Amino acid sequence: MRAVVSGADGFIGSHLVPELEKEGWDIIGLVEPRQGRVADGTRLRFVDIATGTGLDHAFQGADVVVHLAARTHVLRETAIDSMAEYRRVNVDGTRNVVRAATRSGVKVFVVASSVKVMGEGSEDILDETARCSPSTPYGISKWESEEVIRAETNGTAMSSIVLRLPMVYGPGNKGNLPRMVRWADRGLPFPLFQPDNLRSMIYVENVVAGVLAAIKKAPEGTSTYILKDREDYSTRTVYSAICRELGKPPRFFPVPATLVRLGGMLSNDFRKVTGSFRVSSGKIEKELGFSSPVSLEEGIARTVAWYKHSAR
Repeated sequence: MRAVVSGADGFIGSHLVPELEKEGWDIIGLVEPRQGRVADGTRLRFVDIATGTGLDHAFQGADVVVHLAARTHVLRETAIDSMAEYRRVNVDGTRNVVRAATRSGVKVFVVASSVKVMGEGSEDILDETARCSPSTPYGISKWESEEVIRAETNGTAMSSIVLRLPMVYGPGNKGNLPRMVRWADRGLPFPLFQPDNLRSMIYVENVVAGVLAAIKKAPEGTSTYILKDREDYSTRTVYSAICRELGKPPRFFPVPATLVRLGGMLSNDFRKVTGSFRVSSGKIEKELGFSSPVSLEEGIARTVAWYKHSAR
């Protein structure tokens, strides 16, 4: 059985490829030209998904495609028109990938999307029935890419599964949680903007387990599932778990809500880990019998161990 993984050298891809290989899959990794650091022995194809050149050749003989390649959050935007750039990669690129998969007779197509398609700010626990109202260029482009998949696979024999992910953390990630680890390692108190916040997150190996479940139990047609850890966490819980693994006492200082409302103090990056945003994984649990196997404590322990090793 052959699986093609786009973005094989990315954060999630670098965890997924070794697991697929352990299960005996023949893997072809798609990476950007002049890029490509993946597991030893993995065959690579250098493809620019935004143009689609080379996709038909890469997909020959493939049974499964896992589409992870995307333009994600850019901390220091340099594009003159960021919305156009997000659409070029995430929408046009996805269209090229799914069309090539259909032409090649791929049986199962799995794509990583984001809960950003549902927007943020809701006090409800959102599930797949929630109205989508993305508010960022990234969220808009991922919603449009989902629509592309539904349109392109409608009436085909290929099973397509959209996996919406909240914030993903784990070894190799360079996002907000590693910043919290560095903050804790310095022994600094962490600001609590919303002391009782709860946020859905997912450890990267839980994403991998969810992808494997989607491949093995792929339902007919197009399905959308939210993946998350078994529980939702407060900032206090996450930071305390990090401090325990570092052998540091957790310290916090509360920030009055009035100061937050005045603006400036709560950046988008801080809001991702200190605000509240909850989603439900009930649908995938019911339909595919899947529940994330790795707990927060295990995930944080592995992430901190990676941090200690990489910081040497």
